[in-house]
Amino acid sequence: MKIYLVRHGQKENLIGDPSLSEIGIKQAEMTGEFLKNKNISQIFASPLKRTQMTAGIISKKINLDFKTDSRLKERMNWGDKPDQKFEDFIIEWEKSDKDRNYKPTPGDSSIETGNRIKAVLDEIEEAELENNILVVTHGGAIGDFLLNNFSEARLPIVENYSNRVNYVEILECSVTVLNKNNNLYKLEKVGNISHLEEILI
Repeated sequence: MKIYLVRHGQKENLIGDPSLSEIGIKQAEMTGEFLKNKNISQIFASPLKRTQMTAGIISKKINLDFKTDSRLKERMNWGDKPDQKFEDFIIEWEKSDKDRNYKPTPGDSSIETGNRIKAVLDEIEEAELENNILVVTHGGAIGDFLLNNFSEARLPIVENYSNRVNYVEILECSVTVLNKNNNLYKLEKVGNISHLEEILI
């Protein structure tokens, strides 16, 4: 069984729970085209609007409904803390990058977030091995899962980027591919964006 981990498309630059931008909608449409012949039998998505919209657009291309799982949410979300300035949100995020056990307020540590994602993936049944699964979540959450479960040598680590360490670069609407067998995961591809080349030029 293959599991496709997709980050949501570009969101509007607003606090709280913003929608996809026009570019984000286009990214989701192109990702749906890329995935529509991948024998996907189930789709799961984070509850935030940007992931719900991305999953909705892709699900129409695949002709398959999606399920929402709150465990797929991001490590922390700008606006969940009342009156939080963006600069303060970034400081908290960077602390949780540097110390993966650090628990931001509100939110989860990087390690906790990676464990949440794995718990969802572990519960996915493997009865129909010819079918595959799509999970629409967030860039940080995907990176947290990867850091928990794979050697950093296998990952596109960005070091000393804006004072962040252990940062896995997962771009908007990129596709990360895992092979799952008896709850063992093999990493096939990280952050593929080849299907988005038309709008990257």
